[in-house]
Amino acid sequence: MDDRFHLVAALAANQHSVVSTEQLAALGITTSHRSKWEQNGLLNRVGKRSFAMAGSTSTFGRAVAAGLADLGGHGVVAGRAGARLYGLDDFGDAFAEFLLPRAHRMFTTSGLVCATGKPLTRADIVTVHGFKCLTAERLISESPLFGFTKAETENAIDSAIRLRLVAEQRLRSRVIRDHSRGMNGSRQLLDALVDSGGESRLERWFLQLVRQAGIRRPTVQKVYRDGTRTVARVDAYFPGGVVVEVSGHGTHASRRQLQADAQRRTELTLRGLLVLTFTYEDVRDRPSWVILQLREALLSVA
Repeated sequence: MDDRFHLVAALAANQHSVVSTEQLAALGITTSHRSKWEQNGLLNRVGKRSFAMAGSTSTFGRAVAAGLADLGGHGVVAGRAGARLYGLDDFGDAFAEFLLPRAHRMFTTSGLVCATGKPLTRADIVTVHGFKCLTAERLISESPLFGFTKAETENAIDSAIRLRLVAEQRLRSRVIRDHSRGMNGSRQLLDALVDSGGESRLERWFLQLVRQAGIRRPTVQKVYRDGTRTVARVDAYFPGGVVVEVSGHGTHASRRQLQADAQRRTELTLRGLLVLTFTYEDVRDRPSWVILQLREALLSVA
C-alpha cells in the first residue's frame, strides 16, 4: 500500500471521511494515482471536488464536509444545516445547505447552495463542530434566502436567543435595517421578531397575547441580583413592578424545584414586586383570563 494513502486516510479521519482534490494534490497525489485508487475501490467520489474513504457511511457530517470541499473553500454552512449544527429547535433532520459569495456562484455541490451579494467577512464566519458556518445572527438574517417557513423562522429566533447565540436587540436592529433597504424576506423576519425575546414558544405566545391586548411590551428576561448572586431572571417585567412568570410542561416537578421557585417568589416580593404565574394551559386555553388578571395587576400598581 502506498504510504501516501495512509496520510490521506489520517486526514480524512478528522474530516468525516472526506478529502478534497486540493488536499490530495497537496499530498502529492496525481490525477492518475487518484483514479487508480478509485478503480481499486479505495476512494469514492462524492462531488466535483470531494472524495470519501471507501466503506464510510453517508452522514450529515460527511455531506457537509463534502459540500464545503466542492465549494473550493468559498462556501460556509448556512440555512437549516447551520441551524442543525447550532442545535436550534426542530432542525435535527436538516440536510446540507451552504452560502456562497455571488462572485463564486459557479461552484456547485449536491446540497442546496444560495449566493449572496452582501459581503461575507470573517466577522460573519465561525467554526461550529469543525465546520465553517455563518454566525447565528447572520444565519437568521439570511434565512429568507433559504426559504425558511414562518415556523422555522420563529424556532430559529427563539432557540438562538435561548441558547445565548444572538442578542435580541442586535438582531432586531439588523432585521429592521435590512427591511428598510427592501431586502427580500425581511418582512417575515420582522414579524417573527415582534413577539420574540423570551426563551420558549410559551413565552412567545404570552408576548403575543400582551401585544394583541394593546398592553405595553414588557422587559423580557430581566435579571435581579443580590450582590453577585442572581436572585431571579424573570420572564417578563411590566412598568410599576409587575412580574410575570410562565411555566410550561416539565417544570416545577421536584420538591427542590418547588423550593427554589418559592424562594425566588419570596425574594422578588420582598423587593416590592407583584409576581404573577401563568401555566401553559392558562396561556393556551384561557388567554382572556390571563389578560384580565394582568390588567388588574397593572391597575393595582398604577
